[in-house]
Amino acid sequence: MKTLTRLSLDRPKAVVLGWLVILAVAMPFALQLTGALKAGGFSDPRGASVDAQETLEAAFDEAPNSLLIVLNGDDPAAVDAAVDTAGQAADREGVSAVVDRDDQPGWVSEDGRTTFLQVAFTSDNTTVQNLVPDVRDDVGEAVGPDVEVNVTGAPALDYALNMHSKDDVTRAELIAFPVLFVVLLLVFRSVAAMAVPLALAGVTLMITQAIGFAMTKVTDVNSLFTNIVTMVGLAVAVDYSLFIVKRFREELAEGLDVRRALERTMATVGHSVLFSGLAVVVALSALFVPRAMSFTSIALGGVAVSVIAVLMAITLLPAVLSLLGHRINWGSLRRRSRSGAAGSPTGDTGSAASADGNADAPRVTRFPGRPGVVLAGLAVGFTVLALPATQLTLRVPVASADILPASDEARVGMERIQEDIGIREMFPIQVVLTADEANAAELLETAGAVADRAAGLPGADEVRSVSDLPLGAAELTQALDGTLTLDDEAAAAVAQLVSTEDGSLVTRVMVIAAGDPDSSVAHDLVGELRSEVDDLTGTGVEAKIAGATATGSDFDSLVLRSAPVVVGFVALLSFLILLAAFRSVLLPLLALALNVAVVAASLGVLALVSGNGEQSINSVTPLMLFAVMFGLSMDYMVIMFSRMREMYLDGVPHRQAVLGGLARTAGLVNGAAAIMVAVFASFTSAQISIVRELGISLAVAVLLDAVVVRRLLMPAALLLIGERIWGRRPAGTAPTDPPAPIEAADGPDSLPPGAEVSSEADSPRSAAPALR
Repeated sequence: MKTLTRLSLDRPKAVVLGWLVILAVAMPFALQLTGALKAGGFSDPRGASVDAQETLEAAFDEAPNSLLIVLNGDDPAAVDAAVDTAGQAADREGVSAVVDRDDQPGWVSEDGRTTFLQVAFTSDNTTVQNLVPDVRDDVGEAVGPDVEVNVTGAPALDYALNMHSKDDVTRAELIAFPVLFVVLLLVFRSVAAMAVPLALAGVTLMITQAIGFAMTKVTDVNSLFTNIVTMVGLAVAVDYSLFIVKRFREELAEGLDVRRALERTMATVGHSVLFSGLAVVVALSALFVPRAMSFTSIALGGVAVSVIAVLMAITLLPAVLSLLGHRINWGSLRRRSRSGAAGSPTGDTGSAASADGNADAPRVTRFPGRPGVVLAGLAVGFTVLALPATQLTLRVPVASADILPASDEARVGMERIQEDIGIREMFPIQVVLTADEANAAELLETAGAVADRAAGLPGADEVRSVSDLPLGAAELTQALDGTLTLDDEAAAAVAQLVSTEDGSLVTRVMVIAAGDPDSSVAHDLVGELRSEVDDLTGTGVEAKIAGATATGSDFDSLVLRSAPVVVGFVALLSFLILLAAFRSVLLPLLALALNVAVVAASLGVLALVSGNGEQSINSVTPLMLFAVMFGLSMDYMVIMFSRMREMYLDGVPHRQAVLGGLARTAGLVNGAAAIMVAVFASFTSAQISIVRELGISLAVAVLLDAVVVRRLLMPAALLLIGERIWGRRPAGTAPTDPPAPIEAADGPDSLPPGAEVSSEADSPRSAAPALR
């Protein structure tokens, strides 16, 4: 830190120029990020369903990337006439097949007003995504105004997800920046001090997006990358700048010259920023554990933006402040003190007690005399808030468009198929059976046993298998090699249910669930089939479950398996970091318990406002919430615990140290929390459901953490535990004589010696001793 500070102060112009060069290089690449992102990643790449799906695609020559063109109109004859026109307009380079109601009679609604075509592509998903606008325009123009055209299917849904993710980030930034403008202006009461954090936040986001574009060249990156970069980036970049700029102005107000003020600022708050950044990086790194593209993309974005934010805060920001000097107070909005005197240039009033939020110090210091009662009451309250979370179902939607806004064309098309025709047959659960050709008879026997067992399971509506065909093993082999002639219907049935791959026979038992693919009925049916199939599989026959529901079930299982590892990883490293910082075992344990309470309560609130019939949320949300909240809450903990511990080590009695430290840090915590709430609340308007869920839960979590936990629950716990929370008191720091009861104080001036509120009340000055 000393080396970086010295560099920034000795050569501030060079440091600023270096970052400007980096920004200039980054901007062209940052602008290309959206087109390079992908929307997949909600599957377990090592799951059995993925392996089974690959077997199906190879054996039955199925194109994984298909667009569905939905046609709907008031005149059934017009819809029927539009089918051929739509097929011709959609056919282009890369299309392997166009399937319509002539090939699949069930793809027409009963009233004939709705039908759809499947356009299969040989290209990869990203290529097909980029074709969606052209296909939509070409088919719409060819069909004419009498028939409504909606393009849906996996690539179209992915394309829409990417576009809406971009719109969500833009909308959130348009909401967040003006709100941050107001919050920072109220905190600093200076135009220059307000502008510096916002400028650094913008640069942080731009450089991180360029890094994201570079990442897309070596790995697949999900579109959630941009959302997490903006969420975490704005929160940490502005908060870190807030801490440093605020402390720098206080040092200037005490009469220090610019260089000395910056040296003291970086020696204290700079260490807090490093510590907080490390905590965020550690917490978000835990999301690498599941090794799924969605989680990995979130981890990459969060870690990258946190590292950039910290680097800028400890290099660029000191250089900028060195060049600005006292001009950081430019545009000061003076305010009147209680005595009526004009405030200082820093925006602080003549009364130190009212500076930066400490006007409410009397309320803070009049803490209830029975912390056990307060703690018990709040514990009950948090338990009540968390209870709805126990009713939540974690489920990633893989066969529906619910994640998209209701007006999106791809969602409208998918829901039209679901309502008018039905999508259950489009997303069957498939038991994939593979055996050598020598075991053809055993394969057929196994397929029949599986089909019979599946038909008797609750939730199974229809079952199709090769056992329905009047063919023996020898006839089936002859039909596959072309030596047995079959009629068209029988040949189509064989082609759909049996094939060969690398010298092996592959057959599938297709089970149509009674509910939609993302319903509990379908998921329960997948679980039943998995528990039954292995017992029915004969020697030499391999069985795997495929289908959209199975893929979603595997991803949900991956999340549940990963959750204990992620929680343990974050908890252990957070414990070790706090243990090293504060030399106390009880303090880290208390911090972990408080964070768990906040996460559980915010999930409970999310369950209350989710408003869907099955009380389900995306299975990605809880782990994201846990990792992000654990990392960001370290900002408050470091500042508050450090200030309390410093007072305790200075000889102040435990109760006085807790309440005095709380009064000193209240303003800074309020300002930092307001910034985070503003950022996260801006994402509650997101059109993508998972982003909206995260915005709601994080905004609630920060409010609970800053308003309830840090001001009531934490001090109550600290007072109840007693001074053993700080570990062994060093020699020579015996407590002073007991002062008058703090709860009877009438104001900051009545605080006992050692607990007075000074003009530097809210600064995290105490972080340095804890981290040295």
